[in-house]
Amino acid sequence: MGKWIQTGCVLCAQNCGLKVRVEEGRMVKVLPDKKNPKSLGYACRKGLNVLYHQYQEDRITQPLKKANGKFEPISWDQAIDEIADKIKTIVGQYSPRSFAYMGGGGQGGHMEAGFGLSLLRGLGSKYYYSSVGQEFSGHWWVTGRVTGRQYNISGPDDHNTEMLVAWGWNGMESHQMPRAPLVLKQISKDPDRTLVAIDPRRSETASIANIHLALRPGTDALLIKAMVAIILDKGWEDSIYLDDHVEGWDKICSWFKGFEVKKAIQLCELDYAAVLDLCRLMTTKRWSFHQDLGIYMGRHSTLNSYFLYILGAVCGVFQTPGGNFIPGMVMPMGFHSDERNPKVWKTMTTRLPPAAAGSFPPAVMPEEILSNHPERLRAVYVSACNPLRAYPDTKAYEAAFNHLDLLVVNDIVMSETARSADYVLPCRSYYESWDTTFFPWTYPEIFCQLRRPVVSPPGQCLEASQIHTLLADRLGLIPEIPEFLYKAAKGDRMTFGGELMTWASKEPRAFKAIPFILAKTLGKEWDSAAKAGFWGMLMTAPPQFQNS
Repeated sequence: MGKWIQTGCVLCAQNCGLKVRVEEGRMVKVLPDKKNPKSLGYACRKGLNVLYHQYQEDRITQPLKKANGKFEPISWDQAIDEIADKIKTIVGQYSPRSFAYMGGGGQGGHMEAGFGLSLLRGLGSKYYYSSVGQEFSGHWWVTGRVTGRQYNISGPDDHNTEMLVAWGWNGMESHQMPRAPLVLKQISKDPDRTLVAIDPRRSETASIANIHLALRPGTDALLIKAMVAIILDKGWEDSIYLDDHVEGWDKICSWFKGFEVKKAIQLCELDYAAVLDLCRLMTTKRWSFHQDLGIYMGRHSTLNSYFLYILGAVCGVFQTPGGNFIPGMVMPMGFHSDERNPKVWKTMTTRLPPAAAGSFPPAVMPEEILSNHPERLRAVYVSACNPLRAYPDTKAYEAAFNHLDLLVVNDIVMSETARSADYVLPCRSYYESWDTTFFPWTYPEIFCQLRRPVVSPPGQCLEASQIHTLLADRLGLIPEIPEFLYKAAKGDRMTFGGELMTWASKEPRAFKAIPFILAKTLGKEWDSAAKAGFWGMLMTAPPQFQNS
């Protein structure tokens, strides 16, 4: 007899609700979950084909070690012992700057990132590389300057907006907001609302938009500057909003005065009247914007993001109904870093800071490995990602990884990166383990779904968080845990929590290692480090959060 199990998609940041049919221990069918409060029965083609993600060829089911160019199966004990010894030797000889962690849980499992960062920091290193540092570095850096925190990414209040501007974003295909195709169609068909697409291409989103400005590629910043200049020249700016909510406007407003607007718009290959009409709408309607790769990956990407913030501020759209809100979140996406602080690390050769919520840009890693700097990267721990296919310049990465003293990869399959590794450690898939994500892409609700295992893992596969815990233990990053905590973990959770806090308050090393301590105690009972870490996170949340 088969059964249906509620879960979520792990293939994009929307994590739409799914129902999975399991028969004889195998996932056989996927449907949208109509009871999911976030996706409301919506799922795209990727989610409905998640079986292809779960059942891939070349699945890894046991630890592997490369010897004489070939991989040989070894035990978990041997793998963890050897990896820990090599890391200790490298870090001890060359300093913590020689070690980097690359990962972050991707689109399906963020508890892995928490454990990975705890491992990294436990070793004294701050070199965390992830896709956030590559794709969104300019935008998140600007966000940190404008809002005070790099992870305070704003999103549109699509429920109340009268006009949604899709700037460099093809939401009909790429989503990037819950139920994007349905929401975009709904706005475009509503006579009282307007969908605007600003994109050089007549994309699927532009095709249904009420207004499409097909600007010349790479001229986004020029167009935004022209629009701000028009609004100021016409006296259409929201002066009250600027006075009450914006600091520093007096220092930059002169940038937009006396600007040759018509020449700029001509260079953008747009019609002045069309741009003027859009500026009028932006100052008379409640509007919001959603930007994507056309802004992030185009020319002058950081300037694009900065000018978009200025345009939004001039029109008073931030933190106003129908505008752009910084959504609530269960857990921030990363942490804030500011390169002006001398304590913030920079890469040793390229001298770049962590521009996106604590993450360094992966594109610089090959140079950091191949340089002659005495504290160059020598050991890299890759978890749940495939840099040889995800990041720029594959040839440079291949040369760099071959130059490392140690490359360890956690994955579910023998990826291109895994084939370059010294050790490959078999992970459970997202449907074989407990995990969650903290994407804050909904407003006004805040959602967080803890996914349970749907099927059992094959062979000797472990959660990535369990693997991190094994390594942390062998590296001596976890204090000795008293027997009474192991016993308490078998009983009442509140009693266990009290026992844990009483002991931790007396053990100087405990709080830095709390995720690993939870993994070794509660996680042992639940066969899940991720679930134990999630429980601990909720138990230590502020009272206001627990009561909401």
